[in-house]
Amino acid sequence: MSTMLGSLLEHMGAALRPTGLCELCALPSRQTLCEPCTGQYLSGAEPRCSHCGLALPAGNFICGACLRSPPPYIQTLTLGDYGVPIDRLIQRLKFGDEPAIGRWLGQRLAARWQAAGHPRPGLVLPIPLSSVRLQQRGYNQAWEMARSFARELRVTARSDVLVRVREMPPQSSLPLALRTKNVRGVFAAPGPCKAQDVVLIDDVMTTGSTLGEAASVLLRAGAAAVRVAVALRTPPSG
Repeated sequence: MSTMLGSLLEHMGAALRPTGLCELCALPSRQTLCEPCTGQYLSGAEPRCSHCGLALPAGNFICGACLRSPPPYIQTLTLGDYGVPIDRLIQRLKFGDEPAIGRWLGQRLAARWQAAGHPRPGLVLPIPLSSVRLQQRGYNQAWEMARSFARELRVTARSDVLVRVREMPPQSSLPLALRTKNVRGVFAAPGPCKAQDVVLIDDVMTTGSTLGEAASVLLRAGAAAVRVAVALRTPPSG
């Protein structure tokens, strides 16, 4: 399918959603979220750390943690913070058999990427899903987002460059302090990424451990740089 045709069909699909209702407030909407909900929960207007995407006080550009220990990815773009009620959208994407939500989020991320003037990537990659989750779910939500993101930017998305080589307990089931150790050795990069400016796509970033491990693997495989685009960023607790 051509890039232009694929993009047209996705936009038509969004415009002709069977329910015609916003996923959050249930008011009439031709998109996944109505304009008021999109503006309230996915505006991304607040200042954020350019490295990890955490919301910051006005006038700050890099958080203290990234100043002390910069992550392997050099930039993070997010649409907003993860929390009530926008978390329902992610739950429906992951557990409600609604991959179209992922494609819509990918379009939103691409529009935000372009509006921010970020460089056009050479390669867009999803965070791989575990084989068990993929079999249960039937799709990888990050791949749905990545394909849509890449289609909007007219760049290449691939699901075979970064792969999962070890199963692990779900990150959400572990204390924050154990998540970095949990993802070590989980990924490999057998596909071509040498000298590529890569964008990694995922639905939610919490500690950044998974994305950090994936970025490190890609850099060791020869990627020129790794940036991150996630739908939502979990704010620090407390």
